[in-house]
Amino acid sequence: MNHPKKDIQQLQQEMDKARADVKKVCHGEITQQTKNQSLDAVLTGAGMLVILGLAIGFASQLKKHQVTVLTSGSIGAASGLLIGYAVGRRKNG
Repeated sequence: MNHPKKDIQQLQQEMDKARADVKKVCHGEITQQTKNQSLDAVLTGAGMLVILGLAIGFASQLKKHQVTVLTSGSIGAASGLLIGYAVGRRKNG
């Protein structure tokens, strides 16, 4: 706050840039879109592969009924992830 005129000018420039961006969007001009870095998806996939490897080793020690329960649970979790992803994509555009 040592230079109030400089701060006001900077604020005015930021407001003018924001107004220009709004006008571009209102007129249908496409603004620069950010790249979707899907690190979360990669980490989730890697985690799922680790869990799958552990589950296969663990399943060999289970009874038939327990293997069926484990399989249906993993299929339910996978479908829940897919549905959650689809709902999130639809909601965010």
